[in-house]
Amino acid sequence: MNNRPYVTNPSGRLGAEEAQRVDEQLEKHIESRSKDLENQVIALAESPFPRLRSDPDSIEEALEGLLVKEARLRWLVRVAKYSEGANREAMWHEAGRALAHLEKTTEAVYAKCA
Repeated sequence: MNNRPYVTNPSGRLGAEEAQRVDEQLEKHIESRSKDLENQVIALAESPFPRLRSDPDSIEEALEGLLVKEARLRWLVRVAKYSEGANREAMWHEAGRALAHLEKTTEAVYAKCA
């Protein structure tokens, strides 16, 4: 006879644990990629070479925009790490979108500086 007053679903629990591991891996990927892009953006912003191009004002503007987007991504990652529940999930989702956008913008700025 079943003495448990409730029904359990061990396979459902394992699925939740696996989903949590996947979320943690995604969070670590976003965080490490964010650090890589931070280093690239800072190196590009500190480099004197882009400013020697024929149109330094547009490059300065693009670099400034890139620095702002990178700072926003750092803030999202920092807030997401300390959030909980649905807020945490939403923040990491937004950080992932910001990361993808920053990667595209970084590539465009590099192309403009080349």
